[in-house]
Amino acid sequence: MIVRCNAERDNELEWSLHRNCADALPLLSGRLNQFLSGMLRPIHQLLARTGDSCLACGKRISVEVPGYPELCLTCYASIPWIIDPRCPVCGRHVGCPDCSRGGDIQRPLVMNRSSVAYNAAMRQWLALYKYRGHEAYSAVLARMMGRALEQMKKELGLRGAFFDAVTFVPLSEERWGERGFNQAEELARGAALAGGNRGRSLPLLHLLARVRHTGKQSFKSRNERLKSMQGVFQALPHAAEQLGRIILRPGRVRIDQEKGIRLLLVDDVYTTGSTMNACAAVLQHSCAELGYCGEIYGLTWARS
Repeated sequence: MIVRCNAERDNELEWSLHRNCADALPLLSGRLNQFLSGMLRPIHQLLARTGDSCLACGKRISVEVPGYPELCLTCYASIPWIIDPRCPVCGRHVGCPDCSRGGDIQRPLVMNRSSVAYNAAMRQWLALYKYRGHEAYSAVLARMMGRALEQMKKELGLRGAFFDAVTFVPLSEERWGERGFNQAEELARGAALAGGNRGRSLPLLHLLARVRHTGKQSFKSRNERLKSMQGVFQALPHAAEQLGRIILRPGRVRIDQEKGIRLLLVDDVYTTGSTMNACAAVLQHSCAELGYCGEIYGLTWARS
């Protein structure tokens, strides 16, 4: 009788153990999955979506680059970022004979900084965007502008919003008819976004017009570029009104007490600086008409 009771009790304990284990398995499995998911999530985030191709080389992206999901790791690593400019004026990454020239050369531009050196690969990227209609490059190049802007602000020892507004080098009607867009304006959108503060973009203003077509500057010598830029740009009729609104904008904070307007002028490539300085001179004149000193800073995607 006692033996039988002990046997029945052992059977009940064994059955209870099996039942508890069965009940615990789903809970343990869920916790294990949660643990593994947490461990593997960074790896999954690093891996790009299956089937994505690199914008530059066309190969499948195996590792996603933070901030640049359109590029593979190899193409991103090949970007010739300008990290330590040699010339404090134009931001060139190698010795600069233009800014070191003497004479009475006027440079209305305070300084210029560029994101990348204009090598063969960058020239191809820009050509695909400007002349062959690869619009996917627009967002990538615009994002790259933020790096040059941060470089400039770092050198100036500044934080937060520094500029009152962003503007850009205009296209001629002939070039606009060929492309249907102004690459400098699209790059300026990226600069305005990067140059803002507390999640707000800087104002993007259309202030200039190109009144004369000068042909392709890439085929001209330095002296030819300087001469061809004379009288090419002028202020738009509503430029003074736009600048006046910037001056009176609520919450506008000036670092100094001087009556100055700080503008960021954007273009795609800085070569001799003739285009940027010609535009800067017109902008300075527009600011002077309002009784303000115009401080014009240049930001370009590439420096040749």
